Amino acid sequence: MSRKRAVNAKSSADPKFTHWQSRFKAATVAFELGKLDEARTAAFRCLIEAESLQDRDFAIPVCNLGIAIISMSQAKTKEAKEYFDKGLGALANHSDAASCEARAAGLRFLAMWHDGQGEHAEAEQCLLDSIEILEQLDDDDASAQLAYSISDLAFLYIRTERIAQAEPLLKRATELLATHIGKDDPNYDWAKLLYQICVSKPDEQTVIEIFEMGASQLQYKVAHHPNFIRAMAAYAQELKKRGLDEQLQEAKLKFGGLIQ
Repeated sequence: MSRKRAVNAKSSADPKFTHWQSRFKAATVAFELGKLDEARTAAFRCLIEAESLQDRDFAIPVCNLGIAIISMSQAKTKEAKEYFDKGLGALANHSDAASCEARAAGLRFLAMWHDGQGEHAEAEQCLLDSIEILEQLDDDDASAQLAYSISDLAFLYIRTERIAQAEPLLKRATELLATHIGKDDPNYDWAKLLYQICVSKPDEQTVIEIFEMGASQLQYKVAHHPNFIRAMAAYAQELKKRGLDEQLQEAKLKFGGLIQ
């Protein structure tokens, strides 16, 4: 099984396009390793290269989304939104499957941006739109992206105390992830962890124990992945909101620099 990234959904007759894809994937790998400055430099180089491609109408918006995601992780909030608007606005003008899949992936990350601003309704709408686009594609190759969006929507529902809505979403997400990317992938571990929280409906202390146990396992796989850091930040925020200062301090000791 292999995970298909949105950028790989596009094929091209332009021989330079494959080189651009490889460079973009290198930027993605740097991002996933938490090397944000390296990823940013690579993404801007990709943008320059994209301008000379035959398929620049796809490549340029995708680069803009990549820069937006990196900027968001670097707390460059205003810049991130500007690049999200550029990328998503351009992709909205194209109806081919690759552009739709890229736009759906971009909306998932835009949801993270809104979430970071405390705009939960806007984040939810972005995720619902992302899911709708991917479902309309009816393409197995887009199933991984669909599972990611469903998992993120469920995570939002859990954090806004809508566990009943999150549970069926996570059941679907884990099934999609198991089928299309495999159970060894950390995205499957994450969805499974959230599902366990939903189905057990435990008390507050047990939720903390389940989450920290699962997060400890994930830390070995994706210790510096920006999305994992984002999840830990949300967890810390919840502990603060509930006044669980002792648990927050314990989590800081347990997860080190991942929780501020």
